[in-house]
Amino acid sequence: MVNFTGENSGIIELTTAGLNGTTENTNKKDDPRDEYLASWEIATLAAMFLAALAGNSLVLLAIYLRGYDAPKKNLTRMHLFILHLSVADLLTAILNVFPQLAWEITFRFQGGPILCKLVKFGQPLGPYSSSYILTATALDRYKAVCHPLAYSSFTSRRSKITVCLAWSLSLAFCIPQLIVFSYQEVSPDIWDCWATFNPPSGERAYVTWYSISIFILPLLVLVYTYASICFAVWNNTGIIGEARDTNGGPLRQRAIISRAKINSIKQMIAVISFYAVSSSPFIASLLWVTWDRNAPTSPYFDGAAFAILTLMSSLNSCVNPWIYLALNRELWRALIDRVCLSRSNRDETRKNCRKCKYTYITSMTRTHARARTHT
Repeated sequence: MVNFTGENSGIIELTTAGLNGTTENTNKKDDPRDEYLASWEIATLAAMFLAALAGNSLVLLAIYLRGYDAPKKNLTRMHLFILHLSVADLLTAILNVFPQLAWEITFRFQGGPILCKLVKFGQPLGPYSSSYILTATALDRYKAVCHPLAYSSFTSRRSKITVCLAWSLSLAFCIPQLIVFSYQEVSPDIWDCWATFNPPSGERAYVTWYSISIFILPLLVLVYTYASICFAVWNNTGIIGEARDTNGGPLRQRAIISRAKINSIKQMIAVISFYAVSSSPFIASLLWVTWDRNAPTSPYFDGAAFAILTLMSSLNSCVNPWIYLALNRELWRALIDRVCLSRSNRDETRKNCRKCKYTYITSMTRTHARARTHT
């Protein structure tokens, strides 16, 4: 969440898993809010939190079960990226959506100065890391498809270094939050976790930098890499088709791009498409409110649609894990196999219990029968 204080524009609070889309009149002593709209915001955040928590936990469990059931199987590069993407999305749910949910319930921040800075540091961490790990994944797929010879010398250790770099950048870009935000009195006897810019023009610079670093720049890299990948896949498919036609028979030729790579490309294109669709309304609204001083007077700004739409920036953290499971058969099978194994174990246990019970009753009956015979 980022709250911004603008020059001659009052106090603008933009929220969504980090930024809020409501305007507060801090001159009113009763400090009112639209309770009907707040109830919808709370319901939306609660649903997003539960969906992100459940989905990403399932993905992490599937990756763990895959390694547990087949210890000799190493973690593939794609699974490494999915692992870290799920951790980033899980952090978005825990450090971003959940604090925002609590904040919406209490209306004003109740945690004090230290917790204010900690919450503000943690809220962008999930979105930043998710964007940069997505970018790292795209660059990895780009090298694998467009430059396969160079990629063959690209070890898994380098992939891990790339992931570590993505996390390091995410942590570094969260540091300004500690400087910008503080627990302060926004009106008489009303305290909140608020941002202050000195000079006030720093608001535009900070919001613009935030938008570029967390969304616009990663999106440009993602569009370029996956456009190049799609072009390479298209050309590769055409070459294979021509080779078959020339030979005049069903000649099996090994494709330069494997089916597994194409499947991972489809998976990441789905994730990136949803990332762009869910994040762009929030970033556009943020830039609009910051650069257009007439935005707070717009009917759309005060409407419910704007408030709910800006909450959707974390929606990709809820949907991503289900995309991973739907398009990655290996992870889905790991979960299904574990469920089936658990059921078979339970059935086997029940069968053994019935067998033991039957054996016990039979032996007791025979013992009583022998005793009667002897008497």
